[in-house]
Amino acid sequence: MRVLLTGAAGFVGRIALDLLNERHDVTAFDIQTVEGCLDAIEGDVLDYATVEAIMEGHDAVVNTIMAPNPTYGGSGLGFTTNVTGAYNLLEAARVHDIQRFVHTSSGAVHEGYPRPPETFLTHDLYPLKASGPYALSKIVQEELARNFHQQHGISIAVIRPWGIIDSERMVTTDGQPVTGFHWGAIDRRDVASALVCALEADSIGYECFYVMATPGGYKATDVARTEERLGWKPTITFDEDL
Repeated sequence: MRVLLTGAAGFVGRIALDLLNERHDVTAFDIQTVEGCLDAIEGDVLDYATVEAIMEGHDAVVNTIMAPNPTYGGSGLGFTTNVTGAYNLLEAARVHDIQRFVHTSSGAVHEGYPRPPETFLTHDLYPLKASGPYALSKIVQEELARNFHQQHGISIAVIRPWGIIDSERMVTTDGQPVTGFHWGAIDRRDVASALVCALEADSIGYECFYVMATPGGYKATDVARTEERLGWKPTITFDEDL
């Protein structure tokens, strides 16, 4: 497939680029320079004209745009980047008849429910409930995706990680040292591999998939379903329980 990868310079996106390149023809797109990718396209997902022009000729989109955590709320652009950026990508995908759209969301879309084990977080737990601007931006992204599937028939797979880290460098998405593990911990490599599995999966209309890599994550969410449905399994695991 010809795949447009957005957020290709990012924490998850850069790993996804390498994995996707093994089997697909990938266009890397990011507002930042993509390390080691000389033919990457620099641009802003907030610029619809640019997004639509780049979308042409692709079969699928893997969206990993992830505004930095400090940019949500107040005058920060995190909420706008996530929401308007996702809308621009989905609308351009509709215009160009994209076959599969894979979106990186977050377990934060269920943050407003009582915490596990009181609530078992499943792919179809609805309505979505969140607290805080980051989680709300992820909810709006998912509702946009759900609507584009319902109204326009786009095949959309949504991946929900929580607590993404780099276990080699032991840093968070913001580059901060990892000082302890959460039951939602997952290495960025395993998030990227889940995105590839979702891209290649059969018969997806609109589906969400929790991805976790701890015993607690398996008790808190239906990640076991993700393994069965997508043929995915984390390669790096952590011991944190509920």
